[in-house]
Amino acid sequence: MQRSLTHLLRCSLACAALYLAAWQPALASRKTAGAAKTAPDFAARVNPFIGTGAGPGGSINLFPGASAPFGMVQISPDTEPQGYGYHYWEHTIQGFSMTHMSGPGCSNEGDVFFTATTGKVHTKLQNIESPYSHSEESAHPGYYSVMLKRWSIGAELTASTHVGMARFTYPAGTSANFLVPISHTLNYTTGAKVNIVGNDTIEGYVDDRCFCGSPHVYRVHYIMKFSQPFASYGTWMNNTFSPDTTTMIQKHDDQWDGGYVSWPAASTRRVITVKIAISYVDLAGAEKNLNAEARNVSFDTMHNRAAGIWNNELSVVNAEGGTSAEQTVFYTALYHSMLTPSIFSDVDGRYLGFDDNIHHIAAGHNVYCNYSGWDVYRSQLPLVALLKPAVMADMCQSIVLMYQQGGWIGRWPQINHYTNVMCGSPLTTVLCTAWMDGIHGFNIKAAYQGMLKDATQPAPPGHDYAGESSISWINKLHYVPDDKEGYGSVSQIQEDCVAYASLAYLAHALHHNSDATMLLNRAEFERNAFDAADGYFRPRLSNGKWRTPFDPNQSQGYVEGSGWHYQWLAPADMSWLVSAVGKDRFNRRLEAFFNYPKSQWNSKYYNPYNETDLEAPFEFDYSGKPWRTQAAVRRVLLEDYTTSPDGVPGNDDLGEMSSWCVCAMMGIYAIDPASTVYALSTPVFPRITINLSGPYTGKKFIITTTPTGARAVYTKTVHLNGHPLKNDFVTAADITAGGRIHFKASTVPNKKFAVSPANEPQSIGSLAWGRH
Repeated sequence: MQRSLTHLLRCSLACAALYLAAWQPALASRKTAGAAKTAPDFAARVNPFIGTGAGPGGSINLFPGASAPFGMVQISPDTEPQGYGYHYWEHTIQGFSMTHMSGPGCSNEGDVFFTATTGKVHTKLQNIESPYSHSEESAHPGYYSVMLKRWSIGAELTASTHVGMARFTYPAGTSANFLVPISHTLNYTTGAKVNIVGNDTIEGYVDDRCFCGSPHVYRVHYIMKFSQPFASYGTWMNNTFSPDTTTMIQKHDDQWDGGYVSWPAASTRRVITVKIAISYVDLAGAEKNLNAEARNVSFDTMHNRAAGIWNNELSVVNAEGGTSAEQTVFYTALYHSMLTPSIFSDVDGRYLGFDDNIHHIAAGHNVYCNYSGWDVYRSQLPLVALLKPAVMADMCQSIVLMYQQGGWIGRWPQINHYTNVMCGSPLTTVLCTAWMDGIHGFNIKAAYQGMLKDATQPAPPGHDYAGESSISWINKLHYVPDDKEGYGSVSQIQEDCVAYASLAYLAHALHHNSDATMLLNRAEFERNAFDAADGYFRPRLSNGKWRTPFDPNQSQGYVEGSGWHYQWLAPADMSWLVSAVGKDRFNRRLEAFFNYPKSQWNSKYYNPYNETDLEAPFEFDYSGKPWRTQAAVRRVLLEDYTTSPDGVPGNDDLGEMSSWCVCAMMGIYAIDPASTVYALSTPVFPRITINLSGPYTGKKFIITTTPTGARAVYTKTVHLNGHPLKNDFVTAADITAGGRIHFKASTVPNKKFAVSPANEPQSIGSLAWGRH
């Protein structure tokens, strides 16, 4: 028997309360936020172990180690020989490495691997890995520590933007070793070098492949400086030790190479600090990075700086009140939303372009890399645009530079390579969202040229980039035929239409009126993959017929989902979708979609651990039942975002799932980001202050809610700047101009608030410009 959403919400609230009371991380001993009179310590509310477990949807792969906001370096422990890096349930630490992406879906990076041992020097992973205990492990933004029990060595990590620092406390009475098994990465090492210089330096490089099966290889240069001169050293290749040799070069992918340095036994504990800087340009860049950020800087100084920087970054949002658990969930999600994209340029402004040449960015700016496009266009980069507009401007200019140097705007670029992972043109939506929000500090002329090319032309052959899949068929048939496209034909055209609509908004804003009309028409091409008879987006053949038989539970024709999951993906065209399905049938289906017994992957229910249907909880705002959005959003927050290691659903995908949590807890979510419209749900906290910065004209946007609490799920009324709001949305301009929005919440739904079509968020069908 199916249970009602209201009944499930009551059960979820009760279960969540018991779960949160039973599981208390180390941070939970703090008092409820807002009680202290001193300046808030936002970084102290973050628990980096959240999301390192195995939450709903399978293995999660966030890292608990140290990084600066959007830093080049992510120095963190690795508990597995290949894969994602760290998993909370694993019992041994194999070592530490300098680079990690935050929760992607494929094995990645783990470059510049090192660890510490005592006694005889060993090189095989099974002989150097160490068991560890979570009771002897801790982490907070910019810091990680653990006891390597096998060796009785205390390990601590901290980081600046380009430099990681490790401090090892070795026991007395035995020799101390520092190992660099440089052939070890989490993905696929094709070459490496270790070079021991003098008595305090190791330098070299690592060649690794990009993730998700990409054949492209990138190089990371590194330099390590030790706080004490080492007494002995050597290298190895496979099983052959070479004491007193300084250089080893891996030339084949089946080699196992590395180097080591050692110190003799001491009568007291020996503390060794190593500063490690990296660069994607050259060794000189790594050395400049080290000198600029770590010269004459102690471990404690860098640690304290990192904590201060993170506290300042997180203070962009001041969420007051709520429970300790809610504060931890919110600020950990905000922290995870600020890890990527990663700074790619060195301190001197040099960076490696998509043409493999060295370029220079002007002082005061950075070039960024690692855009998980298909994921982060939905909420992570829109959130960065709202909270960190100057950073977002540089991120957008970095995308423009990709186009100018590489020839195309990629959809999932890693380092300085096109991986062509996933589908659509998500970075078009990212660029359009930023510009429409008022962020104009990037080359919009070049950006527009690249986006229009991607939206209308096939990528030329013989290049690394792919462009939109089946674009020639789209131009001919106005949909993607399933018999001509091997990867999610329905999803392909739906995702493309998100980008077409985004570019249409921008074209209109730039007064490219004929382009705006053309693009708005293209944004409706998804309608050609919609079967009015059964009300589903479904695979269609090149002869115009629907592929049969069809079951919405099937995955054929869809990317990482089913027909049920993609039933809802028309973010720019929601008014049409509700009408095309039929409002009553739309609501029945959407209610059934959220009537799942528990969070798990199921082809016919909401999937909270992948991006395929992240917008779905907010779609009742378009169908006259916004109170069901309020209930659905709160249920997802309570069940899927917790303070445990399993507390992030699925892969975080470089901050996407975490950013959804941040937006949902604030009560605002951009279903169609470039439209600048934010759908509303009931906020979690009594008071949230968003501290705005230029180019936005406002100083603060304040969100207040009374009452709050686990059962105050529903919105009774909303006032924007003191005036009653009849709509269930606000615009980016409402927020960035500064002001105040107040939600009066309730334990019972208000079925009269914002139920008229006139009060629903905008769709392309209601635009007054650019029609056929």
